[in-house]
Amino acid sequence: MKSGTPHDGSPVGSWPSRAMLFAAPILAGIIGLSGCATPREGMGWTGDPSPLIWQSTYTETPPTIDGKVDDVWRTAKPVTVMVREALGGDHPKPVVLRALHTDDTFYVLAKWADGTKSDMRDPYVWNPKISKYERPSKPDDQFAIEFPIKGDFSISMMTVEREFTADVWHWKAGRGNPTGWVDDKSHIISQSPVPRARKHSLHGGRHVYIARLMDAGVPSYKKIPAPTSRQGDVVNSFVHGDPPTGSLADVRGKGVHDGRGWTLEISRKFNTGHPDDAVIDPSRDNLCAIAVLNDELYEEHSVSTLITLRFGGEPMSLEHASQWHFDSNTDLPPGWRAEGTNQRGPVAAWAIKAAANAPSKPNVLGLTDAKEGRGGTFNLFWTDRVKFRDGVIEVKVKAETGRQDQGGGPIWRVQDKSNYYIARYNPLESNFRLYYVKNGARKILAKASGVNIRAGEWFAIKIVHKGERIVGSLNGKRLLEATDRTFREAGGIGFWTKADAVTSFDDLSVKPALSP
Repeated sequence: MKSGTPHDGSPVGSWPSRAMLFAAPILAGIIGLSGCATPREGMGWTGDPSPLIWQSTYTETPPTIDGKVDDVWRTAKPVTVMVREALGGDHPKPVVLRALHTDDTFYVLAKWADGTKSDMRDPYVWNPKISKYERPSKPDDQFAIEFPIKGDFSISMMTVEREFTADVWHWKAGRGNPTGWVDDKSHIISQSPVPRARKHSLHGGRHVYIARLMDAGVPSYKKIPAPTSRQGDVVNSFVHGDPPTGSLADVRGKGVHDGRGWTLEISRKFNTGHPDDAVIDPSRDNLCAIAVLNDELYEEHSVSTLITLRFGGEPMSLEHASQWHFDSNTDLPPGWRAEGTNQRGPVAAWAIKAAANAPSKPNVLGLTDAKEGRGGTFNLFWTDRVKFRDGVIEVKVKAETGRQDQGGGPIWRVQDKSNYYIARYNPLESNFRLYYVKNGARKILAKASGVNIRAGEWFAIKIVHKGERIVGSLNGKRLLEATDRTFREAGGIGFWTKADAVTSFDDLSVKPALSP
């Protein structure tokens, strides 16, 4: 195993310190976890840092997924995450995580102590008294990382206040690991019955329904019948054969046990293109959580608090689709900023807020206060962490209020707060227009009049920009076309309103270049 020195000075190949392991039970007592603690609903364990930041480092040379620590892992900053028994919060254990990413793939390195290697699940055990194999329950060691797909994501599967669907990468030492695969699954947590879910009864007569679903496809392993004659004292009940198929072939992973614990590497594309997978977006923070099972079954697993996965490096070119649904939490997305073109007075306030009619529930992004904006003021909320030149931008928009102005739309190829392209719809004027703003001055490039969408109604804007050619659609109708050379270089993306227009936005999608 190769070793190096990461940012905190500890060797890359080292285990969590002996002092840390001995201190874990003491830590539980100090922060009030021992015996009776439960995680805050949807959040984490009392005393954990909030937010817990896990930094991913960009690399042009990806690691080999073999459970061995390549030199490239030296560049990845380690973070120690404590996992605790899901019921009660006892026995906290440290897991050291590192993360790397290329332009399209995310890589995980996880290390945790485990003195007993368990790499068979429910093997056949010979019983000499009856001259027959039996199959007693015996867990294999496991690790899982999950990302929200939709809903109000929580670390607790037994929540009676939240409903969510999560993408789960479930590594199993006795099943997928021998051939280097990780089970790709979904967890559905609901207070109402859902297909293939198990009902769990909780205190006070409340219930939660939990579905643990394998993604579409065939796994790399399968259960086999017990041998009819003695083949040894212990025989594996699973056979490992062909690679998995379908969405089950999305996640690679290999763990190696060295007598003291596990070293595990995992990799997956940011965007698999499968509907049962979460999209990992390197242009923003991504919520996740981990779980560890050392010789344990599901109800005995140890789980982390919520973790914020943050991607470092230069702003990302648009190599893959990026999406913002604003539903993971109520914090404004990192790397975005509120500014004003021709600003006079305070900058408009933006926030993530709940909306009953959101296109994707429960939240939307919008202005909460236009700060008495005047007619020449353009309110911006934008990011340069995605560099967009050619491609497709789609967004849902709803005009809320405004006496001087209403509505709004997306901005792109943003150079700074005074230079960008913009497409907007205004219910007060019943028109849809395409502009550029250069040095704060706005010039119209194309317009469509007689459009009838009232304030309070959601509408969809789509922009296709390739080279000098721009095409704009409103609610699926192609209404704007223009050719312009003002901004030829890639730039940021964001949202725009004018003057006192208070507007909501949802489901922003930015995709690489496609033909109009």
